[in-house]
Amino acid sequence: MKIATFFYNILALILLTILLFLPAYFFQLEQKNEKEKLYFQEKITQERLKFEAVKTSYTLVSQNIFDNIINKPEIVDIIQKANLIDNHDETQHLRETLYNKLLPLYQNLKLQNIRQLHFQLQGNSSFLRFHRPKYFGDSLVGIRYSIDKVNLKKKSVHGFEEGRIFNGFRNVFPLMYHKKLVGSVEISYSFNAIKHQLKGIYPAYYCFLIKKEIIDAKVFQKEQNNYLLSPLSQDYMQDKETIDKGSVEFQPKLINTINENIRSTVSKKLNRGQDFLIDTLVNKHHYLISFIAISNVENKQVAYYIVYQEDHVLDFIQSRYILNLVLSIFVALFFSVLLILYFRLQQRSEKTLKILATTDPLTKIANRHKLNMVMEILIHRAQRYDLPLSVIFFDIDKFKEVNDKLGHETGDEILVELSTLVATTVRSADLLARWGGEEFIIVLPETNHAQAKALAEKLRLIIEKHHFVITAKLTCSFGVTQLHKDDNEASLLKRVDTALYSAKDSGRNRVIDLN
Repeated sequence: MKIATFFYNILALILLTILLFLPAYFFQLEQKNEKEKLYFQEKITQERLKFEAVKTSYTLVSQNIFDNIINKPEIVDIIQKANLIDNHDETQHLRETLYNKLLPLYQNLKLQNIRQLHFQLQGNSSFLRFHRPKYFGDSLVGIRYSIDKVNLKKKSVHGFEEGRIFNGFRNVFPLMYHKKLVGSVEISYSFNAIKHQLKGIYPAYYCFLIKKEIIDAKVFQKEQNNYLLSPLSQDYMQDKETIDKGSVEFQPKLINTINENIRSTVSKKLNRGQDFLIDTLVNKHHYLISFIAISNVENKQVAYYIVYQEDHVLDFIQSRYILNLVLSIFVALFFSVLLILYFRLQQRSEKTLKILATTDPLTKIANRHKLNMVMEILIHRAQRYDLPLSVIFFDIDKFKEVNDKLGHETGDEILVELSTLVATTVRSADLLARWGGEEFIIVLPETNHAQAKALAEKLRLIIEKHHFVITAKLTCSFGVTQLHKDDNEASLLKRVDTALYSAKDSGRNRVIDLN
């Protein structure tokens, strides 16, 4: 009897535990799925913001090249004459003149991953492709929407578009002669340019897929060997020049395994033309693959920007999920009372900003362009999640006297030594950048005003006591401020600049804070 009662009690306990556990199980499963869904949505948003930030920077570069180098009378005059001349030899002479005049510019642009400089005449016919100078005279009407639109609106057009030879992020500008449109010019860069910048800041594996039907319809037949079918879908292709060679973290074998895992799911989702994200498990490691839909200048989805990243947040979510289930089982087993433990996902892992690109050529720290790009992301993050963010602005006191006395070469050596000294003092998460000349900025994420001021004072003392190789002693003046809720990048930098100049006006070699 006692044995029967014992087994009956055990059975009842098991059944009761199961009965009480089931609601907890379904609840925890729903919570996990919701957290993953929200995390995926945020991840997609982050990837698009990063992509758009880099793309915008190249658009500004293209505009600057057009305004300061190309849109000049001697260039526009060649295009105007080419429209009027009907003689092949004379037209070829004009083409060669333009080519020789701008060849040094184009060679420099290629080093910056800007691969196309292309001039067109009235009527949208190709006049000179610097990337394929032997291909000219073909009509681009109906082929290049961006050029058609520039000719129609007489305004510049910016965006992605496939061409006769290469695809690219186009920047097409009208060429005006005495207020009359005589042609157009495009400056376009490939996905390699964007990939190069992104890999420097966010290590990952990047690729770019273009719809096969677009390539079949627009690219010269002889140039279609520039493309390969995507391993993810027969409906998309990859530009050979933009295929990522991989890295230590992302070997070709790993990428092939990931592609095999996700191919069937990806093929269905690509046809929807929307952003999406897929996770997969390889050798017990989670990998997130973000697909960002890219529209062309006609606002039609024609491509995808894809990012492969190893992810630890999903491991964290999964471990929390399992822990909750275990706790729920023990609570049901020992107390026969359903205790649901609510766990909230801790703050997302802070994005690691590795300084591998856009550096100051002298000091090898971040330059002003890198600073502007990263500050936009950090300010957005700080204001969205209500996190502190502070900025230190400092420069070398009386540095002009050092240059005048010891020479600019010595001054450069001092700047390098100072940058190294400061870089070894600040955290790896902080961004040290050269603003210009002897001026430097430090961006301090998750650092409040008091902490930033303390760091500035620490740096001031370290510099003051440091024995420089070239000149024994140097001092620096510091301005400090913290990000306000209503700040933008311009207002934040203006306030810290005011703080710096207050420090200099107050006698130099001191820290002034404005908050």
